[in-house]
Amino acid sequence: MTLPHLLKGLAAGLNMGADFTVLIGGLGLLASDRPLSFDLNDLDQHNFPIEHDASLSREDAYFGNDYSFNSGIWNQTRSFFEKDGRTALLPAALALANRTADSKERNPQFIYGFREFVQRYGEMSIFIQTMGGGQSGVARLDWVDQLFTQERLPYNLGWRPRAQPITIPSLGQMVFDIFAVSPDKFSEGATITA
Repeated sequence: MTLPHLLKGLAAGLNMGADFTVLIGGLGLLASDRPLSFDLNDLDQHNFPIEHDASLSREDAYFGNDYSFNSGIWNQTRSFFEKDGRTALLPAALALANRTADSKERNPQFIYGFREFVQRYGEMSIFIQTMGGGQSGVARLDWVDQLFTQERLPYNLGWRPRAQPITIPSLGQMVFDIFAVSPDKFSEGATITA
């Protein structure tokens, strides 16, 4: 992939803003040994630039396969949204806290600092915004489920890209909103700023 490919594809498919696309594409280029392109294999480097412990749907690298969908991990994450059949900010914060605690307990090489905080809260914000309607934190769980379990956009279920572009400011605001409702925000804040 190249930045022009990403700019065109992410705008057309997800209505991703150019600011976020250039940021994420730049990280991909950093991971590649080719000067102007990267592929998904380039992104599978533990703790650089995108891969991290306590993923929402993948096992930690310590356990071997950190790149394939893991239904057990996803079901653990998904369980926080099942009551209402949709996402919301508090269940998102609880799911993140649960995944952190689970990885920290099982993985003796668990790494969690500011970079991982931004990535994890950012990925939660990305999927909620791409599957939902905006800053509310609400997205249909069946749409989110298809995105993760089948790794495809849920057009067949009625999903369409949101009208407003998903940008660094919109994602940053949602990261802040999820963190603000987290019951672990004080201990987590102390950990990531240590």
